[in-house]
Amino acid sequence: MTLHIVVPVKRLSESKSRLSSVLAEEERLALTWSLLCHVLAVVQEAQKSLGARGAVVSADQAALDAARQFGLTPIIEETLAEDSPSGPEATLNAALTQATTWASGQNASALLVLPADLPFVTPVDIQALWRASQQLYSARAMVIAPDSHNAGTNALLVRPPAALHFEFGPDSFRRHCQQAQSRGLAYHIHRSPRLGLDVDLPTDLAQYLTLEHADPEDDPMQPQSRSPLITPAIESFLNQPGLLMRLGTVGRDGFPHVTPVWYGYEDGAFFVTTASDRVKARNMLDNPRVGFAIDSDVRPYRGLSATGTARLVAEGEAARALTRRIAGRYVPAERLDAMVDSLMQAPRVVFAIEPRQITRIGSWGAVT
Repeated sequence: MTLHIVVPVKRLSESKSRLSSVLAEEERLALTWSLLCHVLAVVQEAQKSLGARGAVVSADQAALDAARQFGLTPIIEETLAEDSPSGPEATLNAALTQATTWASGQNASALLVLPADLPFVTPVDIQALWRASQQLYSARAMVIAPDSHNAGTNALLVRPPAALHFEFGPDSFRRHCQQAQSRGLAYHIHRSPRLGLDVDLPTDLAQYLTLEHADPEDDPMQPQSRSPLITPAIESFLNQPGLLMRLGTVGRDGFPHVTPVWYGYEDGAFFVTTASDRVKARNMLDNPRVGFAIDSDVRPYRGLSATGTARLVAEGEAARALTRRIAGRYVPAERLDAMVDSLMQAPRVVFAIEPRQITRIGSWGAVT
């Protein structure tokens, strides 16, 4: 399978007009150029690490020249016909349709649309999007990364390239998901803090500048190192078969919602799976702070209680592998496949919970 990556670029002189209240024209142009070069460098690296092929589609000669400098394919954006819909969104979607024709002509298996204003995107993000697409078993699939407001589309991977009609513009995240459903595409929502931030509005710029100048050790865009909370004795306890987690999430009314769930534990993190329409799933998306308890009724009684932060790590068909690993702790091997198929009939999500505090309860004796 071959991934083609396209970066659409409007005329540089027209970029970032919504920042005119806080940046002069020269400053906007410098910011646009800096962001573009960063994204092109990431695509250049993806060409090496993934065997992908990158391109820039634009009517701006400087952007096309930059594509060549980074070893990408320049695609000269065609002028819209006079009777075509007008406006920046229509121009962008038409340019992407043109890029789709190019990718299909190159026998691309999938097309990734990557905007030119993602200051924190890394090659790891491209790999994660590609990996998520490969975990969707359907021949027609979509992986989408929304912006931090769940309104815009900050990355869109489509397999095959022409499986979807592009609808970039206001509320594009919802419209792309609805279209994927109506066309019968398997799709996965990839939520990432790095992909979630683009620089369109003054508030985006302020957030970008704050993170850009932050101490790297305090950078919320990077994963935090785990504290050594799990001792060998606790890990041995957690791996006992049949134990349930009593998971507490914060409801929209401010009250806790507590429910028993299956869990998995791997490398310092806890994993839980549930249907995407369940209260606990909505609660963790709205407020990632959680508490939980795990205990055993085997004498001497022991258990633990903990607080932590939940993070969505898989959704849709991409949740199948983790759901299977979790269910495997509770279901006999001969029934496991049937159980997972049953669970996956409803859209599924998997959350990772990184503990921030763990308290042992009951009788642990002298174990450590």
